[in-house]
Formats: sequence, C-alpha cells, structure tokens
Amino acid sequence: MKRLLALLLFPVALLAEDEKPLPGHSHVGDAFNEGPRQSATLLGDTGKVHFPITTSWDQGQAFFNQGLGQLHGFWYYEAERSFREIAAHDPDCAMAYWGMAMANWENLKRAQEFIKKADALQDKVTPHELIFLKAQSNYLDGEPKDDKKRRQELLNDYENIIHEFPDDIEARAILCCRLWQFSRKGLPIHSHEAVNALLDQVHAMAPMHPAHHFRIHLWDKHKASRALDSAAKLGHTAPHIAHMWHMPGHTYSDLKRYEDSAWHQQASARVDHRWMLKTRVLPDQIHNYAHNNEWLTRNWITIGRAQDALAMAKSLIANPRHPKLNPASNNSKSAGSGRQRLIDVLTRFELWKEAIALANGPYLLEDGLSLTHQRDRLQLIGTAHFGLHEADALIETITAFDPLLAEAEAAHEKASTEARDKATADKKSEKDIEKAGKDAGKKPGEMIKSLKKTRTGLEACLAILQDDKEKAREHFGDIKRDKHALALLRLHLGDEEEALKLSAEAVEKSEHHVLPLAARIEILDALHKTDELRTAFDELIKISASLDPNTPPFKRLAPIAASLDLPEQWQAKPSTPDDVGQRPALDTLGPISWTPPAAAPFTLPNGDSQPTPLSSFQDKPLILIFYLGYGCLHCAEQLEAFAKHSDQFEDAGFNLLAVSNDTIADLHKAKEAYVEQGSEFPFALLADPDGNVFRPYNAYDDFEDQPLHGTFLITPGGKVLWQDISADPFTDPTFLLKESKRLLQLHR
Repeated sequence: MKRLLALLLFPVALLAEDEKPLPGHSHVGDAFNEGPRQSATLLGDTGKVHFPITTSWDQGQAFFNQGLGQLHGFWYYEAERSFREIAAHDPDCAMAYWGMAMANWENLKRAQEFIKKADALQDKVTPHELIFLKAQSNYLDGEPKDDKKRRQELLNDYENIIHEFPDDIEARAILCCRLWQFSRKGLPIHSHEAVNALLDQVHAMAPMHPAHHFRIHLWDKHKASRALDSAAKLGHTAPHIAHMWHMPGHTYSDLKRYEDSAWHQQASARVDHRWMLKTRVLPDQIHNYAHNNEWLTRNWITIGRAQDALAMAKSLIANPRHPKLNPASNNSKSAGSGRQRLIDVLTRFELWKEAIALANGPYLLEDGLSLTHQRDRLQLIGTAHFGLHEADALIETITAFDPLLAEAEAAHEKASTEARDKATADKKSEKDIEKAGKDAGKKPGEMIKSLKKTRTGLEACLAILQDDKEKAREHFGDIKRDKHALALLRLHLGDEEEALKLSAEAVEKSEHHVLPLAARIEILDALHKTDELRTAFDELIKISASLDPNTPPFKRLAPIAASLDLPEQWQAKPSTPDDVGQRPALDTLGPISWTPPAAAPFTLPNGDSQPTPLSSFQDKPLILIFYLGYGCLHCAEQLEAFAKHSDQFEDAGFNLLAVSNDTIADLHKAKEAYVEQGSEFPFALLADPDGNVFRPYNAYDDFEDQPLHGTFLITPGGKVLWQDISADPFTDPTFLLKESKRLLQLHR
C-alpha cells in the first residue's frame, strides 16, 4: 500500500480550518497542485543511467534512474511523475525533491519550493547526494541577483562535483546540458571542443548514455557532421522518449538530409501519440510536441510530400485547444503552428481549390480571429483566386481588407490617445506626451502597414491577371510568395533575366528543396536553356524519392521530362543511408496524429438512487464534469456557471452531466440549494463517493489519494475530445462551448 506523501508530511487534521487546502489542492504545497498527479510506472527504455540515492522504498532507485533518464530526454512532465512516485512512498527521500526541482528548471517558483523540501532532508543523504543538492539549492536561492553570475556559479558547482567525484558520469552529462542551455541565456560556449571532450568522457564510460542528446545540441548550427554518430544512436538510447527520436532531425536538417530528418520527426510524433493515447495527456502538455510536428510538416514540404504535410498541418489545428496549454494565438503551440504550416502547404503546392475550401471552413475560419490571422487567411484566399485566374473573386478579397484596415486604424488611434491622456494626467512634458502616444501606436501602426502591403501585393496579382504589366511590376515587391514562385511570376511578365536570377537564388538558398528546383526547371525549359535544364533535372531526380508527382508544381514537369527522354516514372527509388543505424518500422511506434482516447463507461446512482449509465447521455455530445462535493465553493461556482449556460449547451445539441464525490444525501443538498434560488438544477448530478469513476478519467491524485476537478467533452461515439483536470475547476463555459463545436466539426 502506497504511503501517502501528504498525510505523512502535513496531516490535515492538525491544521486549523482556515489553513486546510481547498478541495483538489495538494496538502503538501502549491507546487504540487500542478504537474502530474497520477502514478508513474516503470517503463523501461528511458535511458541506461544510474545515480545511487538514499531511499527506503525498494523501487525508489529504479524510479530515480527512470526520472533521470527522462530529464536527459527533456521529458520533464514524466520525469516529475517518476520523482513524485518516489516521494509518495518515501517522503524522506531528498533526491526525489531534487529531481522535481530539476524537472522544473525553467519554472523558478515551483523549483524553489521543491528544493526547499530537499534541503530540509540534507541530514538523510550521502556526501555524493549532498553535493548535488547544494549545487541546485545554491542556483535557486536567488543570489546573486545577476542571472548570468548565478548560472556561472551552477556551472562552477558542477565542475567541483566532477573534481570531488571524478568517476561521476551524471555530473558531466548535466554540466554539458547546462552549458548548452545557458549558452542560449547569455553565457556563450567558448570552446565546443572542450564540451565535446566532456561528452567523450561520458561515452567512454557508457557508450549508449543518453547524453548523445547534448552532443547533437552542441554541434547544431555549428558543425552538425560531428554529431552524426550520436544522431544514429540517440533514439536507441531511450526509445520510449519521443524527443530522443526528434533530436537527430536537427543534425540531418543541418546537413540538408531532409528525408532522414523527416523519418526522425515522424518517429517522434508516433511515440508521442502512443503515449497520449495510453495516459490521456493532451498533446501540448508534452515538451516540444508542436515544435516536432510542425518541423515534420516543414520537412515533408521540403521533400515534396504534399498530402502528408497537409494532413499533419490539419491534425495540429484539430488538436484540443486549452487556455493555458494551447491557446489559439500561440504560434509555438499546435493551434498557431498548425495554422502557419497549413497555409504554407496550400500555397507552396498550389492547392488552390483546397485552399479556398479550408479557408472558409473550421480549419481557418473562426469567430474572434486576430487581425494577423484574418490577414493571413485573406492572403491565402486571394492567392488561391489568383492561381485559379478568378479576377472577380480576387477583387472581392482585396475589398475585404477594408474593414480590417478600419479596425487597425481605430486600434492605433485608441492606443495613441489613451497613452497621451495618461501622460497628460501624469503631468509629463509635451515631448514625453508625444513620445508616449507614438510608442503606444507603434504596434497597431505596424499592423496597418502590413495589411496595406498584403493588399497591395494582391492588387499586383490582379494586375497580372488583367495583363497590366506596368502596375504589376510597380508593386511586385509586395507580393507575398516564396522566391521560386516569384521567379515564375517574373517569367509570366516576360522578365526573363529576373526570372533566371530569382530562381538561381532560390535554389542556392534552399539546397535540396524540391520546389525551388522544380520552378527552375520550368523557367529553364521555357527559355530553351537545354544544358542547364538537364543538369537541374538530374539534381531534382536525386532528391525526388518522396515527392507527390500529381501536385501541380510536379505535374507540370511531366512533358519536360518526356522532352528529355526520361522515363514516365522518373523519380528516384527510396533508400536508407548506411550511417543511420537500425531503424524500427515506423508503424510499430504509434499513430501519426493525435487519437482521442475512449471514455470509460460507468453507471452511478442519481439523487433518487436510480442507477444511471453514462450511455444514457451519449445520444448527443456530452460535457462531463467531475466536482468535489457539496462543500466545495469553487465547485459550486463551476456548477453555477455551467447552469447559467445550460440553455446554450442544449440549443447547440449538448448534454450536461456532473459527477460528485458526494453521497446521494449530499446530492440532494446541492439541488435544494439551487431550488432555493427559484429554479430547478438544469442537469443531472450523479454520486461517486468512493471515487471509482474519477480514477479512470485521471481526475484523481494517486499520490495524495484524493479526487480532482475534471471537465471533459465526450463524443456520441464515446471519445474524449477535450479535458481539463486540475486543482481548480474549469469555469469558462463560453470557451468550452466554442471549442467543443470546433472539435466536433474536425473529428467527425
């Protein structure tokens, strides 16, 4: 039986009433309200590492090694889970809290709370553990105030650990990791060779240590070929960690080996998606998830896999959005990166009909889009109408910029006026008042310029359709297209030398990219430059193994290939280089995109003690709420918020259902309180006092043996499309209704 961390360290019964944590909140500290709250298991395949620790739990060492391997793989969420598992069984294990602090190295507030718990247990560790604890504690104490100096102190402390314990592999690995990470925060690496030598020491002692990860980072953008051996090995050092499959993609991309890079990004995507399906975590809870998948999309664009790139971009947009984890406006998360890549795919592969359909559907058309997103959407639509030679529709699109410009100009005036008024009220000088207004108007002013430039670029495209070459040339610089596409437009205008120049620049800038080469081939053929044409086509053939021959840029090459006496199937055959190691079959690693997990079926009593199955609510999409009883004020606020919006959910075709950890008697109290306000509670409440249904939905803290707040969207087919599980209830029904409608459209 697991020894409960919270009950051992902070018995709730000993706390005054006003000191007791709120329902769903940790009894240990605020830092424990976040992060994973469900048990860890020993996974295997997370890195062959060993760091001896002091623990009374017989599995504590194995879980610590697992957590350390996960740290090396930047799988921070799961590393914290492994360390929490140790603390739940052995709350006196100082290194468990050290591990939690390490898993939050960029989350200062949480890391400080974790390391304080480790510091309180310094008398229970060995000298070897203590020196690691002190290094992390010194780093997190906030002194010196200068971040660079504090980071340098940590590097010095790790060098001292190596001095004191010369056989310690992990100190070297962590030092190399921090040297790279801190190089991005103002402490440059002065000798890459010196850091590489440290890694050589690690791998001399442990050839398959996951520190191969740090060698790839070390040489990324410097001399990637130095990391080729690590790229071949890294995924095999910790095959359960998706990021370890992703990282070799950095090396191969640097070396223009885009097929190999795409293989690794796809492997990473599949391992991540398998884990999500198993554990029910949302995609953007995983470190670098969106980065990996948008990179995969870019690689597929580069090698010509148009349909695969299109599918991946659409899947990113179709991932669940969450106000914290995946907001619509964040370009580093699934929502924003998927939108960017979708527009890229449609534009670069000239998928004009698909572009117009997608731009007017749920993938790109939503209420409340920012001006930036509205601009990009209109740019895509206008470019598509231009590609389809639809002048009237292009004119309509250009006109649609007018309200956007009016909105931007109003925002500019408002920001400037408010800033000037505030400066005036603060009795600033005339000069400072004017400066305040100018500074405040800078960002909306940039949007005005961008909107005008985008519109002018589309007007130049319209001029091309109308054969007004003079106007087209005048505003040609405002057309937003890739350089190779601009080269084709120059050819259309009869600007032959400019077309040749632009296409040559595009090929040189984008080495081993298939689209610039395809455009250059078209231009060389049109200008009858036969020798150069043959050379360019030979270069394309070398990198053509994956391109989709039926997409417009490549379909146009068929007659050119025939004129060169090339076979109809002129593409190269796929092959695997001999320096990439043994690769597993991709389809054994997991699904290529996020798959909604199944909702666990259940039957629970309602307030009248009648058994009520989940299936009785699944004739429609269902919003399922887990709340923490009649006495939870936050839960009452949540139920009140959803009750007020119940008509909107009903009108939109949704069922609402709430499950409480109350007894049936307390369910009556909740309903009675609502009746006292003059109306009946508008949706069903079910009782689960033992928490048996909370657990399969992960709305349960295994470490502290208590239920958590949970809110879910379940499809009529029984799939969980959205969730929020937290110490606090989700209280924004307006967001959830909008997001639920979007997801149901995209996951039919």
